[in-house]
Amino acid sequence: MVNLIIADDEPILLDSLAVKLGKYWPQANIVAKCQSGEEALDAIQEHDIQVAFLDIQMGDLTGIDVALKAGGQSHFVFVTAYDQYAVSAFETGAIDYLLKPYSDERLQDCIKRVQERLNSQPMDITQTLLNLQGDTRQYLKRIKVQIGTRIWLVAVQDILYFQASGRYVKVVTAEREALVRMPLKTLLLQLDPECFWQIHRSIVINLNHLDHVSASEPEQLQVFMKGVASGLPVSRSSQHLFRSMPSEL
Repeated sequence: MVNLIIADDEPILLDSLAVKLGKYWPQANIVAKCQSGEEALDAIQEHDIQVAFLDIQMGDLTGIDVALKAGGQSHFVFVTAYDQYAVSAFETGAIDYLLKPYSDERLQDCIKRVQERLNSQPMDITQTLLNLQGDTRQYLKRIKVQIGTRIWLVAVQDILYFQASGRYVKVVTAEREALVRMPLKTLLLQLDPECFWQIHRSIVINLNHLDHVSASEPEQLQVFMKGVASGLPVSRSSQHLFRSMPSEL
């Protein structure tokens, strides 16, 4: 089952897309139908969403804004009446760009593209490096963060978790939060996999600071880091990490 959301500020078009997706992609689960960019971003961040069909013009927060702020948490398809945003849309990594009014055949072609992307298995770069290098890498020890005019060299072992935020990664320690401009995938390659686990497309936690794991609802896990009141979502594809976790790490 693939979780997806659709977003359009015109209710008739929103309902029409939902009906057609149900017809041509019955395996997909429409988690939310959103009428604004804010609703779409909230839905992506709250749920484990694989695909988002987004209109461009949806008030203060456009579909492109949503894709940038989501930080690679989902795959995106833009559905719009305007062709002038195509370049910006594809710069976000969009799979497709549907121009309204689109035919049923064009939508089916789009669905096929999305399915092919979802079914493609990206190369495990980390494992390839381990095989080639015999796990002799020197993992990242410190990371430079800046807040205003102040700069800190933060010991990686003190970081509670990393969270992708648009084009940046948020670095969270017990003392402060800051942003670094680096893709999360690039950063992950520099972290010790024995200590840092990716629990979500946008979240990497430091196991040394893990307090507990909570099942808020069946099949929905959250992790709680030491000293942090709010939980962090665990995607379905990462839940096996905790279900098979040994009693001692």
